[in-house]
Amino acid sequence: MRTASIILCFCLLVTSGCTTKAFKDIDRRFFVLALGVDKSKEDSNKYRVTLKLGIPSPKIEPGKAKSQIISQESESVSDAIRLLKSKVDKELDFGHTKMLVIGEALAKEDVTSAIDFFIRRRDIQNIAFMAVGSPDAEAVLKITPKSERLPANALFLSFDELGTESSFIITEYLFDFYRRMTEKGLDPYLPVVQADSETYIINRIGVFDKTRMKLMLSPKESAILNELARNIQKFHILTRTKDTDFSLSVEKFNRKFVFDPQDATKLHVKSEIEGTIEQSTQPIFDEDWKKYEQQTEQVAVKRYMDVLRKLQKNNVDPIGLGLIYRARHYNNDSKDWETWQKIYPNLSFDVKVDVKIEGTGVIK
Repeated sequence: MRTASIILCFCLLVTSGCTTKAFKDIDRRFFVLALGVDKSKEDSNKYRVTLKLGIPSPKIEPGKAKSQIISQESESVSDAIRLLKSKVDKELDFGHTKMLVIGEALAKEDVTSAIDFFIRRRDIQNIAFMAVGSPDAEAVLKITPKSERLPANALFLSFDELGTESSFIITEYLFDFYRRMTEKGLDPYLPVVQADSETYIINRIGVFDKTRMKLMLSPKESAILNELARNIQKFHILTRTKDTDFSLSVEKFNRKFVFDPQDATKLHVKSEIEGTIEQSTQPIFDEDWKKYEQQTEQVAVKRYMDVLRKLQKNNVDPIGLGLIYRARHYNNDSKDWETWQKIYPNLSFDVKVDVKIEGTGVIK
């Protein structure tokens, strides 16, 4: 009898716990799908935080995605979130937040406080995508493309490689961005999402020097950095000569960085490229392909050298050359790092590219 009474009391306690305010039913939650942080335009000491909230819909059709945008300015991101709770009738749930956008003005100034909030908050996933919003994060989150079936899904598909695959788009996660902020010899980068009427333009990369965006690459430079930093396999190289212009569609690509054993101030960059001619102004099937391979090699060497020197000139290292140097010249952590900081501004690059043309497409 005593055992039965104890079990009954335990069941009553468990049942009563379900009625407390600690648990919120799904219909009493607002799922935050994307979060944007901007610098306030009115007060430079404040942040403007924007949330994109998903609204459940009985129909999943293109152009039928429903969402709600709310914004709030405050002296800190966490305080702005608490103030935003007073603007909605449901609990804000960040468990499904997959997109974090930093406004361009804030990115050029200092992103440390915003990243600190993202990393410390336990309900924001470390695998969330990150990007720079242009002209600001709020403008990016307000866009709802007509093809979008679910709220913010267009951004998710752009970065998770399940939708579009572009050599101009680079994917960056919260955990990797934070790692690059703290790792010696490896600098952060983020894709830049530009708001354009009813859609997005994602073809540029912003390179950071640990705390702020120091350099925004052009679309062509962004594609080249994507090749060097992530070793992507699909891109194209346009070669222009006096006789003909042709575009090589790359299907296989490999690159490696090796410091000269005799001279640590010299870096050898070796790459192998295989692909087919995708477009040409002249028939080249019956020509000597070796000539075209050499012409493409010259173009590839120049495009890599230009980007490497531009990164060097701005003293940023998103590829991680400093990390490679420290790994292969380890002696003492502080001395290795100090030595690399002296070497990098004067580092010389020896770029060699081996191109092999596999075919000319389905026509000559």
